[in-house]
Amino acid sequence: MQKQSGITVREALSLDLVNRLKVVGGGNGLDRVIKLVNVIEVPDIMDWLMDGELLLTTGYSFREYPELMKSLIPRMYEKNSAALAIKTKRYMNKIPGEIIESANRYAIPLLEVPFELSFSEIIAPILGVVFNKQNKILQKLEQAHQKLMDLALNGSPLEELCKETGKLISNPVAIVDREGFIIVNEECPDQYKFDLFFSDGSVEVKKEKLRFGNIKEVRYSLEYASDNVAPPTIKALRIPVIADKYLYGHMVAIVNNPVSEPDILIMERAATIAALEFTKHKAIYEIERSYYSDFLEVLLSCDFESSSEIINRGRVFNIDLELPTAVVLVNDNSSEQITEIKQYMNINSTRSKERLLKLINEFFTQVKLENFIAGIKGNNIVIVGSIAGKKPSNRLKEIVMELAAYLNSSLHPYESLNIGVGRHYNDPQLISHSFKEAREALRIAQLSDRTQVVFFDNLGFYKILSEKNRGDLDSFVNELLQPVFDYDHTRKGELIKTLETYYDTNRNLKLTSTRLFTHYNTVLYRIRKIEELIGVNFDNPEDSLNLEIAVNICKLFRSQKV
Repeated sequence: MQKQSGITVREALSLDLVNRLKVVGGGNGLDRVIKLVNVIEVPDIMDWLMDGELLLTTGYSFREYPELMKSLIPRMYEKNSAALAIKTKRYMNKIPGEIIESANRYAIPLLEVPFELSFSEIIAPILGVVFNKQNKILQKLEQAHQKLMDLALNGSPLEELCKETGKLISNPVAIVDREGFIIVNEECPDQYKFDLFFSDGSVEVKKEKLRFGNIKEVRYSLEYASDNVAPPTIKALRIPVIADKYLYGHMVAIVNNPVSEPDILIMERAATIAALEFTKHKAIYEIERSYYSDFLEVLLSCDFESSSEIINRGRVFNIDLELPTAVVLVNDNSSEQITEIKQYMNINSTRSKERLLKLINEFFTQVKLENFIAGIKGNNIVIVGSIAGKKPSNRLKEIVMELAAYLNSSLHPYESLNIGVGRHYNDPQLISHSFKEAREALRIAQLSDRTQVVFFDNLGFYKILSEKNRGDLDSFVNELLQPVFDYDHTRKGELIKTLETYYDTNRNLKLTSTRLFTHYNTVLYRIRKIEELIGVNFDNPEDSLNLEIAVNICKLFRSQKV
């Protein structure tokens, strides 16, 4: 990290007149930075020490308080002072050895000032260099501020903000939002470094706090864990993008070139502009979401006077309610599970309904789907879609399955979704029926342990299951099939698989054996074994029906037992 607002002790000792000072201790600290110079001749100086301060003294105030001189060097180390210069032969014949020893221990440069050299001759050249550097820094900050403000006033996108900030600090810059999406200019040659830095394979190897006045930021150094013999180490600076105590994400700079304090200040200003841009987008999003939610509420509750009225309102939202229209409900049922896993505690905010809604809208945009709108209703995301074409039912199923695949690919492995789909209707006044059907289908889907898409069209007798809780259904299955599960587990058998195939083939033993690539007699033996284990008779209609229901419950839940 470059300290461009000051001059190192080593550099100061190369200046005219200052080069007459002699280093008598703390030689390992010559790269400490001088930001200001102060003369100390009072004993209470301990309370006024500052960061980057070069202290000059004749030792006058320490004649009667020698214990203060002993504690001065440790105190300077605590305050990150730059150096101590003592003029001898007036009040102090020579610098005490214990002071030199302390300077060496804390790496605080200890300088001896020749008796004939005045303090003003030391202060003037040092402050001249410091002020010159600080003036250049102020000019750089002013130019950067003007450039960034021009971007803000012109409504430039965040990608352009990243590009210009990167130019100003001579390092590539990106913004990573709270959902992990990387915003970076397409022309950035180091995009791959951001991808590596934020990939699942990266491992944090160092964290370092940087403090400049009121700025407290964190610098991260991560190593990309790949199959390479020597994976690259990527260093980066992260500055939070915050507005009204809301964290929108972070502005990140990959450190290819040395970073100075002004660079941090420039990044902070850029992060403030990014926060304003995020705030603007959020406000627009909230207004749009409110309009969508109001429209969906009216549509799904059938709270409108005529079909023509709601059809006209639908056109405002680019949905044609004169086409066959259906309702889809999406629900994330894994929130409680995630919050119990410590390593994923920090992603709760990104798993919100807003994130799901954003992913769904991204899907609509990517596949260029028109006549589909989505909004938040209670704990669910509700989607209303109008389907053109001769076979709207088939097309609806295709779209929903594609959506489910897209959402699953975008979610964390510990996250899961359930989706309920109602039937389509040609009359807007019947869309509320599709909504009720979607809710019923969703209730069935929520009985599953995994992501499940349930179409009301396909429910059949499963509609009865919506009136039962998961515990009752598990008990029904276990009471009937537990001996079969145990047999398969202990003997690595395939009785359950055979039973499932048997009912899939409408109880056809020959077709069952064909699908299982198993001899007919083997299948027959397995059926008889099931009868023996659970005490049922496949020729008994009631027994056979109970078994078929139990198998289909397992299939619905996608249980590991089947």
